[in-house]
Amino acid sequence: MHIHFKIRTTNGSQVSDFTSQLFFDDSLNSEVFAQAPYNEKTGSFLRNAQDGIYTGGGDKLLLKPTKSGSSYAATFDIGLA
Repeated sequence: MHIHFKIRTTNGSQVSDFTSQLFFDDSLNSEVFAQAPYNEKTGSFLRNAQDGIYTGGGDKLLLKPTKSGSSYAATFDIGLA
């Protein structure tokens, strides 16, 4: 499981885009996939080891969320130059 995101900045007439993904540990993925509505889906979910972006360095984009009740929260700093 992962989240796609895009950051767009403008500096006058110049526009810069950065697109990437944020990942979760497979143990958390398994916990989430066991809950509705995901547990009602047939087939399988892509694990990190099978994700070409993750295996190409995506482990540096791994979130470490904390659980609060039935929700999760995480932060990740992204620097743009």
